[in-house]
Amino acid sequence: MLENVSIRKMMTPEEIAEVQFLNVEIWGSQAIPSHQMLAAVQNGGLLLGAYLEGRLIGFNYCFVGYREEKMYLHSHMIGVEKTYREQGVGELLKHAQQEYARENGFQLVRWLFDPLEARLANLSFLKLDAYSNQYEIDYYGPLQDDFNDGLPSDRIAVEWWLERNHANDSLDELEEAAEQVVSWSLTVDGLPVLDQDSEFQSNQKFYKDAYLVPIPQYLQKMKVESPKLAEDWRYKIRTILTTFFAQEYAIVRVKKQKEYIHFYLLVRRSLLAL
Repeated sequence: MLENVSIRKMMTPEEIAEVQFLNVEIWGSQAIPSHQMLAAVQNGGLLLGAYLEGRLIGFNYCFVGYREEKMYLHSHMIGVEKTYREQGVGELLKHAQQEYARENGFQLVRWLFDPLEARLANLSFLKLDAYSNQYEIDYYGPLQDDFNDGLPSDRIAVEWWLERNHANDSLDELEEAAEQVVSWSLTVDGLPVLDQDSEFQSNQKFYKDAYLVPIPQYLQKMKVESPKLAEDWRYKIRTILTTFFAQEYAIVRVKKQKEYIHFYLLVRRSLLAL
């Protein structure tokens, strides 16, 4: 299927209208006003569309950012039609974004995503070799769209340096030696529960080079079947990640499992020259 997907820039009101139709299908609402999106892409921003047989099936919306004396491309939103998710369309869009960034002098692409969304974690850390060491609590405030409703809008900020690659052999060794930070178990309904006895404490000090932190494989399924359990994951992961980030660790990889959970691999930043 991927060989038949084409990626192209979108610049016109008609093309943005296509994006808005897809927006509603994915999130249940128009997340960004069309006039604002049009103004952004005609003034240095970027909107990429993924087309299959002439039909829009995905998009990636970006604008220019400036932070701590660094100019970068901020990837604000990426969406793929449900039928075509987890088939590589998002990765195609990100690599087209990478090409555009390089051609226009950007060395860094940044984005934010929900740290409990395993699909976006896989894209960010496994496929693109990005990293994160910044946690934003309830970043957008309450969101009522289909994906975000019901939980605080916590996000982790991801940095993707286009000319920097982690040494994969080194990460393999660190992953092999990494210790699992907290336990997880299953409910009678087969949903994963994190740290049921609340053993993790935010005043703990961590000294090892690498640790593993569980995240659920299917947050959206959990939100439907057990909203309270999804909320429990939110607050516990918030505590764990903010604790590790404050102690100079960064997420650099996802260790995938067959069922229920995946793991973030957190590595001491000094080992990665971050």
